[in-house]
Amino acid sequence: MVQQPVAIGTRTQLLVDDYLVTASSGVVERLHPMEQLPTPVLRAEAAWERPEIGGLWGPVTVHRDPHDGLFRMWYASYGAFPAYGRDVGEMFSCYATSRDGLHWERPNLGLFQYAGSTANNILPRTGASPGHGMLDCAEMTGLEPPEMRYKSDFWVGRDDDGWGGHGVSFSADGLHWYPYEHNPVIRGRQRGDTSSAAKLYDGTAPQGPAGFPTAKYALFPKVHVPLGPWQRRCFAVCTSVDDADAPLFTTWTEPMLALAPDQLDDDMAAERLAAAKSILLYDHPDDHRCEFYGVMVFRTGDVFLALIWVYDASFDVGRLGGGNEYAIVDVQLAASRNLIHWQRLGNRRPVIARGAPGTFDSHMIFYHSMPVTVGDEWWVYYVGFNEGHAARLCYTEALREQYWADVRAGKRHFPAIGLAKVRRDGFISRDAGPAGGAITTRTLRPGGSEIELNATIAAGGSLTVEVQDEQGQTLPGFAAADCTPVTGDSLRHPVRWGDRRGDDHWPERPLRLHFHLRDASLYGFRFTEE
Repeated sequence: MVQQPVAIGTRTQLLVDDYLVTASSGVVERLHPMEQLPTPVLRAEAAWERPEIGGLWGPVTVHRDPHDGLFRMWYASYGAFPAYGRDVGEMFSCYATSRDGLHWERPNLGLFQYAGSTANNILPRTGASPGHGMLDCAEMTGLEPPEMRYKSDFWVGRDDDGWGGHGVSFSADGLHWYPYEHNPVIRGRQRGDTSSAAKLYDGTAPQGPAGFPTAKYALFPKVHVPLGPWQRRCFAVCTSVDDADAPLFTTWTEPMLALAPDQLDDDMAAERLAAAKSILLYDHPDDHRCEFYGVMVFRTGDVFLALIWVYDASFDVGRLGGGNEYAIVDVQLAASRNLIHWQRLGNRRPVIARGAPGTFDSHMIFYHSMPVTVGDEWWVYYVGFNEGHAARLCYTEALREQYWADVRAGKRHFPAIGLAKVRRDGFISRDAGPAGGAITTRTLRPGGSEIELNATIAAGGSLTVEVQDEQGQTLPGFAAADCTPVTGDSLRHPVRWGDRRGDDHWPERPLRLHFHLRDASLYGFRFTEE
C-alpha cells in the first residue's frame, strides 16, 4: 500500500520517535544526557539576594539576542533557607546579562528602590513578573502588537471556592510587565501552582500541530489527578484561541490531561530513592511515588520536546503535622507530534541528572529554562538545590542547627543557578555498531533538492543514504553504492552521490530515504535548498 507522504519541507526532522521510520534493523535508540558544569554560573551575591542566608530560586528564563548575541537572564531571589515559620524576607524578580553565558553581570536598572537606592537589577512590581517558560516572540514582530512581544503566565492563587487560576502578563522590553486586566485566563479545581508557556508557531508554516491547526501558543498547567491513594501532580495542555474580542494569549481551550506517571514510574522512583537514601532528610517506603511537578515544552522542527520535572516523593510531611511531600527531582525527556500523545524517551533515564552528594544540585534540578542555542549546542539553565522539596517543612530545631553548621563548614549550599549542555538537536540518536544497521523512512514530501545530516561517525565508520521512490525503488544515481560515505562529526553533513548533491525534481515527488549506518550515530536530517 502506498503511504500518504508526510510534508516535511526544509524543517529539521529528528529521530526521537518512530513517526518517520517505517523499518529499522541493527539500530538502537541512545539518550545523550546533558553535561552539567560542576559549579553554578550565578550565586546569591547582591545584598537584596541575601547571600548570607538565601539563594536564587524561582523561575529562570534565559534568552539570547539573535543580533548581538547578548544573553539575558530573568531569575528570582528568595530569603532564608531553610526557614519555615521564620521571616524569609522579600522575593525579588531580577535581571542579569552576559556576553558568554558563563559570566553574568547585574545591570543597574534604576527601576526599583531597595535600601534607599535604585542601583540594582530588580524589576519593578506591577502585579506581574516573568514566570516559568517566559516567551520572547521577537519573530512575530509585525504580526503582533509590540507591547506583547514578551509573554508569560503565572499562578494567581485560589478563589473563595478553592478554584486555582493562572493569569498572563506582557512586556515590550522584558523589564516592564503588566498583567492582563481580566486574569485569570484559565481556572478550575485541582489546579497546581506551576505552569509554562510554549510557542507553536514562529511565523513560518505549519502553524499549530495536528488537532490544533490554528493555535499559536500552548500552556501546560500543573493539575492534581487521583492515581492510586494519592492526588498526584501531572501536566495538562491547553492552546490559544484567536478571539476578535480579546487580546492574543488570553483565550484558551479547556485544559486536558497530557501526561501522568504510571506504575513503571513508581517502580523507577523507588529505585532512585533507594540509591539516594544517604542524602534524604526523611524517608518512608509507604510514601514513595512519582509525580510530574512541571514541564517545559519547546518545538524543534516538526516535533515537540518536553523536559519534565520528575518528582520522586520519599516522605509525606503530613506525618509531621504539615502538608506537602519531601522529594528529590531530576529532569526526563518526552516527545509529541500533537501535544496530546506523548512518548517517553531514553528509557526514562534523566536527561539532566541530580549531582553527586555534596554538590549544589545534589537533590533537585528545578525551575530550568528553555534550551538556548549557542553554536552547535543547546544550553539549559536551572536552579540546583542541595536539599529536597519542602525541606523547610521538615526541619526541627536540631536539624536546623545542624544545617547551619554544615553551611559554615562548606558542606551545604544555598540554591544557585547551574548550566547543562548538549549537542543541538542531540538528545536522542539512532546508533549502529561495527555490524552495521539501517533505517528506512516513511514516504516524505521534501521541500528541498539536497540533504543534510546531523550525525557522528566514528573513525573507520560510515553513513550512506539511498533515495527511493514511494514504491521503495532506488532512484537512478542515488543508490547507497553511489553515495560518498559520510564521515566525521557535524550537525550539517552534506550528502553527495559522486559529484551530485541532489536533484531539483525531488520537491515535486514523494521520496523515501534509506540510511546505512556503521559505527555511526544519526540524530536527524533535513532537506535543503541548493
